[in-house]
Amino acid sequence: MRIKLLPLVLAALTLSVSCARRVDTGYDSIALVDRLVADSLPSLREKASMAGKTLGSIVLVGEPLSCLSVSEAMMLSDEFDNVDARAIRDGLPDFAGETIVSLLDFALSPYDSIPGAGEDSLLSRETAVKNALAALDSAVNCKVLVICSPAISGKGAEDVADLFEKIGCEVPVISSQDTTFSYTSACFKLMRDRNNFTHDIAYPVSRIMMVLEDGGRPVLFDDNLAPEWFADTVGVYAPNTYVSHVQNKYNSGGNR
Repeated sequence: MRIKLLPLVLAALTLSVSCARRVDTGYDSIALVDRLVADSLPSLREKASMAGKTLGSIVLVGEPLSCLSVSEAMMLSDEFDNVDARAIRDGLPDFAGETIVSLLDFALSPYDSIPGAGEDSLLSRETAVKNALAALDSAVNCKVLVICSPAISGKGAEDVADLFEKIGCEVPVISSQDTTFSYTSACFKLMRDRNNFTHDIAYPVSRIMMVLEDGGRPVLFDDNLAPEWFADTVGVYAPNTYVSHVQNKYNSGGNR
């Protein structure tokens, strides 16, 4: 069974650990999820056990510019009172004390080249799952997953929640196919409901990571490794994200 914490916000439920190789949740899983559960359940459960911690990171996945746009909004967001969550500015960043990781998908983007992207095609659904797997890498330290690209949201986000449910991952998933959706508001409210903030009084920290190959592990962002078309884009497109990344790039996610 799947629950919604907020409209357009999907949450994974915790599963009790068992010795079974296959977990039946009643959802019509795509073949990729079934294969992952059948072939890699112990290692996936190990990754799941390390994710979802309060000191973890808010992880943004999807097309590079989409991730950076959401990151920049989160770095600067001051929509709420941090004490009582009223919709009023209080001069303190809404995500004070948080680490925001932009996990740029250079391996599978641009998504508009995916047949049926935005229409819940199988490839777009698989892309969402592959992004989620990258977010569970130990180098990322994910506690909230935000799918920033509408083209792989929808059924793709449900597939991610399905995978998380089957491996016992408590990381909630935020997504929307609406281009006007406020990821900052949704993330703040979700973390408030789950009491998932660090409560540190500090500016939010940004880290930029990237995936360069299909199925590859996330690595720290490096202009020299990024595609030529993306050169010098981060500092122009997301200056606050970039400056914070440069200052903090050797810190592990969620640890200051």
